[in-house]
Amino acid sequence: MLYKVIMIHAIGVQVTLDMMESRFWAIAAQCSNVDGVCPLRCDNFDIDCYVIDNNGFVLISKQRNDAGRFYGEIDGSVMTTLIRMGMFKRVSLFDYQAMCKMNSHSVSSARPLLSPFYGLASALKWFLSNFLLFLLEFNICGFWHTEHFADASAHKKKGDILQPCDTEYPSFVYEPSVKETNSIIKCGRCQKMFVVQQIPESNLLMLVVQADCDCSRQYPPITMQPKEVRYIL
Repeated sequence: MLYKVIMIHAIGVQVTLDMMESRFWAIAAQCSNVDGVCPLRCDNFDIDCYVIDNNGFVLISKQRNDAGRFYGEIDGSVMTTLIRMGMFKRVSLFDYQAMCKMNSHSVSSARPLLSPFYGLASALKWFLSNFLLFLLEFNICGFWHTEHFADASAHKKKGDILQPCDTEYPSFVYEPSVKETNSIIKCGRCQKMFVVQQIPESNLLMLVVQADCDCSRQYPPITMQPKEVRYIL
């Protein structure tokens, strides 16, 4: 699991995720002697608490499966609001060694320039390859049991053809000048409140979100899926 071991480089100590989680939940449940019992606790059913890093990835959550995920994929409404408020900034990154699926309908204008016999050679290559496949799959029993050919053709799957390409994908960076913020998100018939604070002496943030208001219809998840960069020549 991502973030299974968290390195504190300043003093060179390794802290396991289980130890960090238990320590965090214990601290989050404490209140001062004056306050007595905490009015709001992270173990309340209507509150979700997260610890995220400066790139928006979850380290600690009530749901263990959330650890290592980008928070925008979990709750697009809060992450969208944090970006609008300037607490996180979107940065575009590029991968110049990616592999993308080839579009079978795309035609390169440079192909006819390679050779005047390009079309003939391609047709001959296609014929020979299919003829060899026919010989390899040929079975005399198929004359009496034609269903074998049907089964073989049904189970054959053509794999995706990949080609080198350039891709662009988003990254999100925390703005350290914003130490704390809160807001209310209107989502139809309900409102979602949240508070986020920077954890001192770290690159981590504590995020407390109202859990009983679903804003997924108004705010879709923010994904980090790469997109192919198409150049216009």
